[in-house]
Amino acid sequence: MKPFFRKKNADPIVEEIAQTVQDAQYEAVTPEPENVAPVNRKLPLTHRTSAKFVAFLLVIIMVIVVIGSAAGAFIMVEEELYTTSEWAYKNEAMRNIAEGDIRTLIHYLTNENLDAGADDAMRYLSDRNIASIEMVFSEGPRNNWGYDGGVKESSTEYSAVWYHMKEKDGVENWYSLYSNYGYDVEQIGTVEATIRLADELTQPDTYYYADLLISLAFAMRFWVYAIGIGAAILAIAAFVFLMCASGKKNGLATAQPGWGTKIPFDLLTGMTALAGFLIIQVMVEAIYYASDIEAALAGIALGISLMAICLGWCMSFATRIKLGCWWKNTIIFYALKIALVVLRKIWSGVCVCFRGMVSLCRGIPLVWKTALGLAAIALIEVLVIAGAYCEEDVLLTFWFVKHLVLVPLVLYVALMLRKLQAGGKALATGDLGYQVDTKRMFWDFKRHGENLNSIGVGMTAAVEQRLKSERMKTELITNVSHDIKTPLTSIINYADLIEKEQCDNPTITEYAGVLHRQSDRLKRLIDDLVEASKASTGNLEVLLAPCEVGVMLTQTAGEYEQKLQEKDLVLFTSQPEQPIKIMADGRRLWRVFDNLMNNVCKYAQRSTRVYLTLEEKNGEAIISFKNISREPLNLSTDELLERFVQGDNSRKSEGNGLGLSIAKSLTELQNGTMELTTDGDLFKVVLRFPTIS
Repeated sequence: MKPFFRKKNADPIVEEIAQTVQDAQYEAVTPEPENVAPVNRKLPLTHRTSAKFVAFLLVIIMVIVVIGSAAGAFIMVEEELYTTSEWAYKNEAMRNIAEGDIRTLIHYLTNENLDAGADDAMRYLSDRNIASIEMVFSEGPRNNWGYDGGVKESSTEYSAVWYHMKEKDGVENWYSLYSNYGYDVEQIGTVEATIRLADELTQPDTYYYADLLISLAFAMRFWVYAIGIGAAILAIAAFVFLMCASGKKNGLATAQPGWGTKIPFDLLTGMTALAGFLIIQVMVEAIYYASDIEAALAGIALGISLMAICLGWCMSFATRIKLGCWWKNTIIFYALKIALVVLRKIWSGVCVCFRGMVSLCRGIPLVWKTALGLAAIALIEVLVIAGAYCEEDVLLTFWFVKHLVLVPLVLYVALMLRKLQAGGKALATGDLGYQVDTKRMFWDFKRHGENLNSIGVGMTAAVEQRLKSERMKTELITNVSHDIKTPLTSIINYADLIEKEQCDNPTITEYAGVLHRQSDRLKRLIDDLVEASKASTGNLEVLLAPCEVGVMLTQTAGEYEQKLQEKDLVLFTSQPEQPIKIMADGRRLWRVFDNLMNNVCKYAQRSTRVYLTLEEKNGEAIISFKNISREPLNLSTDELLERFVQGDNSRKSEGNGLGLSIAKSLTELQNGTMELTTDGDLFKVVLRFPTIS
């Protein structure tokens, strides 16, 4: 109830205005429920059952009219109503009916009982629109016969001659036309008949109905198309209305399910098809066995039933489409859904089994895989030979198929092995960037190729990391050495000045001497570090030129003769008389000899001999340094060649462990090699350089 409070003694006009405004506000804030028809409003036609029923009947009636129009138009075309005049068509129709009457009268009048036959003929003609008949027989007991209907004759007259024929087997019959056509027949007699129709067709006989139907057909022969088209348009409009109205009820905006939509759609379709088939079967039976009128009535009734069933199916289908997902309410959908679940479970089981088989096969070594494959081939061969019964055609076909499969497979395996071999060879030669193409490989071959690629990638990363570390180390040594040289130079200079100053305190002079010696040693260490870093990274400038190794070796022996005598070492040198030349940088080669001789002086056992030899073998100049170590050589040759490694582990000597490393790097920069070997306390270094002529 709308709230409204009337004030006492209020103006009626003001009250009316307030009431109108309040009604409008109430309607604005009170929305109608969704999908519910407004109260006290007329339902639209699509929601009315009566409208649906009328449209349903209209569709059926209009379809019948369309079918009748099409059938009538077809009959008119077949009967040539559009090319024949109405009078000519009626005349032909009346002639056919008259011939039928003549045959009937001949049947009556040729009866053995002449009086009874005449009476039957008179009774037959009493209900027909015939004015008079004259019949003349050429043989038999009856010569002629006539009939007068007592009505006015018309100008329409039909005459015919019928022939009494006897066939070979003795059967007698009457024919309207006489022709032998190859049959052995004999003419017995004839009858000449003339029929005159009444001027007005008043009796409801075949003449009357034929005239009526022909007149109606000629009157409707052009209207039948308009009627058919109009009926088709109405049928389509009513059908569209039914499709739109299907499922609409109770004034709701959306379609509502009914009892028909609960039936699975495919089941409903099957029931509709079965009902249609049965109705068509009954129609065929009725038309075949029943009379014309009964067949027509039965056909119409069954046709209406068939159309009603099909129309109901269409309305159900339209309702299902409006409700959405109509295919879900089908037996096929439920069956497919169940089948899909079953197939998914089966597929899941197959996948699990397949993965298990794959993992099992992957775990089998390649040798065993090959053995199993050969065993399978052998088993197939045995089965084929056993089943072929020594038939040459079968065995030859199997041999061809087997080799057709095995030869490409073996070639493919050989191609994969070739790729793996090329990858291993590339890695062995140092091409760490080489990648084996594993796209078309399978099984262990693909895994082996991926392992080779991983090795190359890992080695490349390790080399890059090592080079980066070496570069950082070299840069660190160079930068630190440069920063140390500046204060070290000042220390050396000031230590030299202090040592030269006249001082009465001998302790200060001694301290100055120690400071001078240690600073000189530090300076040499820094120089060696810089040179070692440059030599190992190849940043040291080397100028190769022809050089006589024997001359430089002799100079080296002379330079170190006094120093060796101080260490109580005896030097023995040996070299050929002919000079041996190599391509080397004299300054760098001297540094190699100097480092090796310094190493001898530092670590050789006192009162032992040192051997320095030069010889030429196979186009190489071989220079060897041999001495006896003072300390036990408990390090490997690789460790002795590393930086900051000394033969004296106590590190009490004045060396820094860089001499051998620098000598090796400088030798390699001059295209030579340096080999270090130890045998007990024997320490031996061998240098090899290519000789030149």
